[in-house]
Amino acid sequence: MEKGGSKGNKAGEGKGRGKGSKKGGGRGGTATLQCGIKFLTPEVLASAIIGKGGAVIAEMRTSCQAKLALTEQGEFYPSTDCRVFTAQADEAESLTEVMRQIVVKTAELAKGPNSEGTTGSDGDLKLRTLVPKAAVGGIIGKQGSAIKQLRDTTGAKISISDPYDSGPGAQQIVTISGTAEALEAAMKEVNNQIQMLNGETWFKTWLQGTSESYASSYGDDQGAWASYGGGGRSSAGVDCMMRVANQLPPYVMEDSRGFALSCVVPNRLVGGLIGRGGAGTKEVQTQTGTKIGIREVPGDSENRSLNIAGPLANTCAAYMLMMKRYLDAEAAAASSGPTPS
Repeated sequence: MEKGGSKGNKAGEGKGRGKGSKKGGGRGGTATLQCGIKFLTPEVLASAIIGKGGAVIAEMRTSCQAKLALTEQGEFYPSTDCRVFTAQADEAESLTEVMRQIVVKTAELAKGPNSEGTTGSDGDLKLRTLVPKAAVGGIIGKQGSAIKQLRDTTGAKISISDPYDSGPGAQQIVTISGTAEALEAAMKEVNNQIQMLNGETWFKTWLQGTSESYASSYGDDQGAWASYGGGGRSSAGVDCMMRVANQLPPYVMEDSRGFALSCVVPNRLVGGLIGRGGAGTKEVQTQTGTKIGIREVPGDSENRSLNIAGPLANTCAAYMLMMKRYLDAEAAAASSGPTPS
């Protein structure tokens, strides 16, 4: 990032309130307004939104009558290289204007030398937004009828990631690509679906979520390591894993086909892996959004196959948690002595 952009961040976002705080101010106070929407902004787009000395974001607040905030520079949404840009307003129409201005900025960047994250592989404009799981159902519609109609009428390409958690406020990434007009039209419907739910009890919690809470909720940053003992937080292996994950381009993590991992485990440890009544695997599946199966290995009566399937980052996270259960089961078996024949 250019030095000028970095200076713009500091001037435009104001004095920080500590790690995990959202900067950018708004219309006074920290109250959550009735309507809200979230975007994932690559650094080039975040810098354009802030502008030199914070001039752009200040003008946007005034013209849109909205409270705007960006997560800290370098604090990215899990498995992406994007900051979270949150817009709040009293009226949904204010958010429509915010979206329009973001699309304009995206189109301007796409014509420049640095368009990383603002265009797709086919050269179309690309915009990503975070949508609560409850609103995704309205976007998709019964048997996919609504999203098909939305694609047909707007000409936009729309893809939706799997949720990283459970509950109506679980985050899902909706990626829209196409012309500026297509992005505006599709985003208008996405906004409508989100605001239909702004009276729900969980909505304010969803809207106020910070990058720090994303990390602890979805297991993609240090918050997750703290939840599970955190013994390896500073190890070279963990540093390597996080470094590689942050270097991956977004399309790797967003691939909708999913990925699978499998390994062989001894029969004698299967009970410890699964847990009483299957509670162990159920907990890992719920936390990571993956599917876990343990099956017989043809011709091998002493071992079974452990299979994990889901989005790439989730699958890797589930594998690590299952390996923890494996080591715990192995230690428990060793301490109890040989199994009676």
